[in-house]
Amino acid sequence: MISHGIRYGIAAAAALLLAACSGQQVQLEVKARMDGQPAPGATVVVDGKQLGVTDTSGVLAQPITRSAGAEVEVLVSRELPGHRITPWKTTFLIKLGKDGKVVDRYSVEADLRATRYFTVAVSEGGTPVTDATVRLNDKELGKTDAKGELVHEYTTLPAKGVALAVSKQGYAAWHKSASIQPGERLQVALARRAVLTVTAISDEYGVRAGVPGVAVSLDGRPLGKTDDRGIYIYTYDGAPGRKAQVALSAPGYLPADWKTAVVLEGQIGVQRVFAPTTPRPIRVAVHRFAGNTPGVDLKDVAAQAEAAMAAQLFKASVFREVPAAELEAEVKRLKVGIEKITAKGWKDTPLRRTVDMIVLGSVARDDKGVIVEAKFYVASGSVVLSQIARARDAGAINGAVREIVANVLERFPFEGTVVALEGERYRLNLGRPYRVGRGTEFSLFDAGKSEASEAPRREIGRLRVNRVEDSGAWAEVDMAPKGNRTVIAGDRVVRHLRPAGESEDSGTSVTLSTKGGLAPDVTALAGVNIYLNGDWAGTTGTDGRTEVRLRPGKTYDIVLYRHGYQQVTDRLRMEKGQGSKEFVLAVNNAVFKVDSEPSRAAVMVDGDAFGKTPLLEGKPVGLGFHTVKLTVGEDYRDWEEVMEFDKKVEDRTGERRIVLHKDYPKRGERAAQQGDANGASQAYASTHKTHPDYSEAHVRLGQIYLDDKNDYEAAVREFESVLTLPQNKDLIYKQFAVAFTNLGHAYYEKGNRLVDRDREGAAQALAKAVQTLQVAKQNTRFFPTAQHDEALHDTYYYLALAYHKLYLVTRKASLQGAADLAWREYFDFFPKRLEGNPTFEQSRAGARKYWDQIKDAS
Repeated sequence: MISHGIRYGIAAAAALLLAACSGQQVQLEVKARMDGQPAPGATVVVDGKQLGVTDTSGVLAQPITRSAGAEVEVLVSRELPGHRITPWKTTFLIKLGKDGKVVDRYSVEADLRATRYFTVAVSEGGTPVTDATVRLNDKELGKTDAKGELVHEYTTLPAKGVALAVSKQGYAAWHKSASIQPGERLQVALARRAVLTVTAISDEYGVRAGVPGVAVSLDGRPLGKTDDRGIYIYTYDGAPGRKAQVALSAPGYLPADWKTAVVLEGQIGVQRVFAPTTPRPIRVAVHRFAGNTPGVDLKDVAAQAEAAMAAQLFKASVFREVPAAELEAEVKRLKVGIEKITAKGWKDTPLRRTVDMIVLGSVARDDKGVIVEAKFYVASGSVVLSQIARARDAGAINGAVREIVANVLERFPFEGTVVALEGERYRLNLGRPYRVGRGTEFSLFDAGKSEASEAPRREIGRLRVNRVEDSGAWAEVDMAPKGNRTVIAGDRVVRHLRPAGESEDSGTSVTLSTKGGLAPDVTALAGVNIYLNGDWAGTTGTDGRTEVRLRPGKTYDIVLYRHGYQQVTDRLRMEKGQGSKEFVLAVNNAVFKVDSEPSRAAVMVDGDAFGKTPLLEGKPVGLGFHTVKLTVGEDYRDWEEVMEFDKKVEDRTGERRIVLHKDYPKRGERAAQQGDANGASQAYASTHKTHPDYSEAHVRLGQIYLDDKNDYEAAVREFESVLTLPQNKDLIYKQFAVAFTNLGHAYYEKGNRLVDRDREGAAQALAKAVQTLQVAKQNTRFFPTAQHDEALHDTYYYLALAYHKLYLVTRKASLQGAADLAWREYFDFFPKRLEGNPTFEQSRAGARKYWDQIKDAS
């Protein structure tokens, strides 16, 4: 062990020795290289002072003066256009050699790391284009910034050059193959791509709907057909500004053929209204009739009136029944009460695919017997007709309803089309089934005026029928069209009827106003139907007023009726000069008491906050049907039902309290988001058939088996467990239409897996796939909007695949033609929005090979 004194002596001797060697000159040689090659022009900095730059061989040799033991820092950097070069740095100590002298030569090698870069600057007409996608040899580099630029760094590029592509939705793609130099700035000028959107629509009873299957061509070249929404989108990648002619062909509609000129530049919209040559039956749902007299049990009377309405109304071929259960299922899915649907209309909701008209009914009792009212709503939310009738007792209900239906057929504003011209006579597609007779008047509307606007149609003239047949009628001009316009094929007609009380010589306009509530809290009351001598004369507006025409001095029997209020019946006589009369309707309420398990659930009635459970004292609710919703949060699902309030007290407390179910789909979705497929499967499987979310949960479970676990037997089992339920099999719940696509897909995968080991089993599974996918194909209009295009693609794709594989397994000649047609339809109906999506483009590329294979098959 060395003592402290000796150690201090050695240190002192070393210090003296170093001091004796201070200030020695040493030779420093720096060799700079970059990418394995000498790097000339590199700047060398020693201890913060520039020493010089490397020569053409990448070398700098210079003497420096340093003491032994000194630490020397060497920094080498280089600047080169188009390059980003990371400076190189090292340190070393000045050492003593074996002879005690300072080592006089030091050599360091600097390996500089460099990346190159180039800039892509994208503009359109001198304006930077942001978010444009830049690709290099089909690999995406990124998107342009707010300046329209993207700077790409790289180490090397192929010597033979690269392929650059720039694209952005709405612009024509830009391509260039070239050798790019470091630092190069590539100027890319994009041009607006022409995107042609064709919309074919029908306009019936105030509702616009897409017309599918309309063929679209451009300058005589077929492009495709409109989809279920009546839309076809075509992207033109040629030079912008070209003039072209778009032609539409719509068999079964007027005009059957139509053309228009366009300029192929930017966004181009072509919209055309088509009128059906043959009117289709009006889809009608009769909603549940409700009682409207407090303290009187009218359930049986209301049910009898409802059944009689359906029985009588659907005897007429012009109306087609939409089952009440189907309507209620759709209303429940939309999560809004029937009252709000009919008040606001449903033309902009998925419900328009199901029903054109909804009938709401109400029954009330007074000292003269029973009053039955039926209101007919169209999808715009308008009441197109309302009728009322009296019955002495329950035995006369059927007769009263029969009278209502007869009046409806005589007064309903049926819509049709001018389908042909013969001199000054005009053929209408409405005949005897629509109660058209000699002298029936029709308002005339310009077919072309509704092309560009949602504004209400305006009458331009009037026709009067002079000859009637079963299939149609002939009419002549009764009031000439405005502006010297002539009647043309495709013009729309609506049966014209004068309001009750109005006649050719009636002359006095009278304002009737209504208020509702309990005195003194009465306010203007809208939606009150006015009946004069049993005929509907109109409905009060938001100000509680409406105008009717009456003959002075004539006495009328008047009934004012609105469900939820006490009806008013009176005798009305207006003298000359008397311009208004006011009525007050007393409100009819029920007291709603409600409790829940668990408690503290928020209660909503028709979307309005009602309080939190328990509500043991109760709150007033108008008589009739209302949507009641309870929400407690956490892992419980909302409870929502349409309830009828027809008693003075509706008590849902105690044993009748509302029980909320656990929200297993919510749990499953949460597990799926966390990547826990087993946890999601377990949650979905927990829902039993009595659970209100059974169908939704087991569709999701089937999807996990199909997509994540490739367990096709289990997927088939889950989808079938849902689709064998009557309400889903019959598509009362429209949202499960896409489950037929998923089941067909699962059957296809099952059959495809069996092909090599069980050809008979494979054929059976593939045949089931075809059968199921055909059902899905017939109901694509019900696919959820958010996944519509993807589901549409899968329906046609797997149907074609199933036909194709079934043909290969069985070799039946008939299946070859079916497969060929299925592939053709797949390409015809390939959703435009999916073009450019790599996943679906890959499917389409494979489909072309399959189609070629089936066409070449012998």
